[in-house]
Amino acid sequence: MSAPAGEKDNDRLFCWEQVTRTNQAFRVSHVFASRDDADRLLPLYALFSIIEQICGRSSDEDLARSKLAWWRIECSQENLPDSPHPVLRELQRTGVSVRLDPAAITRLLDGAENRLEARPPSDISDLMNLCVDFQQPLFELEMSACGLTPGTIEASPGRLARSGLLQLFRESSKQSGQGAYWWIPLNLLAKHGLSRNDFINDPGSAKISALLTELLTESELWGQPSWKSYRHEAGFSVLRNYFAINGLYVKKINHLKGVTLDRYDAELGRIRVSDLFVAWKCARRLQA
Repeated sequence: MSAPAGEKDNDRLFCWEQVTRTNQAFRVSHVFASRDDADRLLPLYALFSIIEQICGRSSDEDLARSKLAWWRIECSQENLPDSPHPVLRELQRTGVSVRLDPAAITRLLDGAENRLEARPPSDISDLMNLCVDFQQPLFELEMSACGLTPGTIEASPGRLARSGLLQLFRESSKQSGQGAYWWIPLNLLAKHGLSRNDFINDPGSAKISALLTELLTESELWGQPSWKSYRHEAGFSVLRNYFAINGLYVKKINHLKGVTLDRYDAELGRIRVSDLFVAWKCARRLQA
């Protein structure tokens, strides 16, 4: 039996509320997906947002782990079909839930738990690997939601790493404890004579700005993704949202270079008119 129209509207509204709390870029990028794909991606991005909020807004680690444990139970194959949660109801209504690989859901939640452990990377290379590891399941889930068989295409490590780096900035900008910027590489802290407490106590300092500028510049060396293998392949047009939103992520990272850390939260949530052009330019490369 289908859900009442009012319940569907409320579930979609709830999904949008979750997405806009962490990732305003989706409001722009989803416009370039087909209507069906946009409908399918909304609850998936809402799920991503909820997990991100658990990592970025929970001051109590035990409470955060309890929330992730609840999501593991609700997202299981046994419980998801009957879950009363609005996001999971919308995943069911749009047919996305049956497309998602349970193992990818598990890796999504594992990545969140690993971030709660806050084990700092030793250098920029370790940071890149960290970002790739926790972004890979998000890519796989989006690909599956759009109807592509897992493994059909490979995600560029550079693209995964940059989107992961931006997510770490979003999560940390919402935290106030000394562990907020746990992922800043140890060698950069030593080089600039900083501690993690400095990121909380003096976020506008010139030394922190210098470190972040170096980090963002180094991240540009993670590799430029190629479009050629996707441009003319039939069926890959369903990934327009993915390429549009990653184009916006690159633009956002470039904007962060001229911003002091105390203004990151506002900058990360800002959408500009020029973002529409960037998203369009990236999405049109995947026209079948």
